Amino acid sequence: MENIILGLLFMAIGILLKFFPNLLAGYSQLSQGDKENAIQNGLPTFGFLVFGLMGIIIFSGHFISIWLEFPALPRQILMIATLLGMITLIVGGNILVNKRSN
Repeated sequence: MENIILGLLFMAIGILLKFFPNLLAGYSQLSQGDKENAIQNGLPTFGFLVFGLMGIIIFSGHFISIWLEFPALPRQILMIATLLGMITLIVGGNILVNKRSN
């Protein structure tokens, strides 16, 4: 049950990031030019997609574990989705912030 709540929480965070990019760590420390550059490169949309996908994976992991009758699976899926999602956000976010648009 907690995985359903966590999945929905990750999806809600993704939606909030789309409309409030200041929630991203380090975003408020960027210069105004870097903020505009990050928005033009799609950083809020990228955060929305990654957090949304993490939430969907965690949410569906609960039902997959019921279907496979493997009760330890949701915890493993939660850990893997969170770690891979955070790595993706850090690497992809840095690329989007530092990429110069014309």
